[in-house]
Amino acid sequence: MADAVGKKLELRVIAPTMATDKNPYKFRKSVDMAIMRCTTGDMGILPGRMPVSMVLGTGVLRIFDEDTERHMAILGGVAHAADDVVTILSDAAFMPDEIDAQKISEEIAEIRRLSDESADLDEKQKYREDIYRMQIQLEVAETAGK
Repeated sequence: MADAVGKKLELRVIAPTMATDKNPYKFRKSVDMAIMRCTTGDMGILPGRMPVSMVLGTGVLRIFDEDTERHMAILGGVAHAADDVVTILSDAAFMPDEIDAQKISEEIAEIRRLSDESADLDEKQKYREDIYRMQIQLEVAETAGK
């Protein structure tokens, strides 16, 4: 760990469905540390870490750089860390300023209504999963401007 002092990670977040021709990266920056939600729990990555690959769950990516902490909503994917580069590949990733909290709150209310009216247990489970993904986005949206 002593070797990591003063070193940085290059954090790359790629969301192919959200990429543009000019920029395939949703986020790319040198940072001090990243903590991501994996299917087995949270994983923190510091410079000098042994290579590792992870399956990501839906959760908040916490990005630490100097004295700041930024958040990004990651809606599942995979991550690989090696040689001080962390690459995250996700179908959807949102920074706080990209999230319309009012719209998402309205969508959650509508999904809850649909869930209450449904008798299908599989459908109710899908609604719960949709609500959880939206709640993660709301959590990240609350960090805007902090």
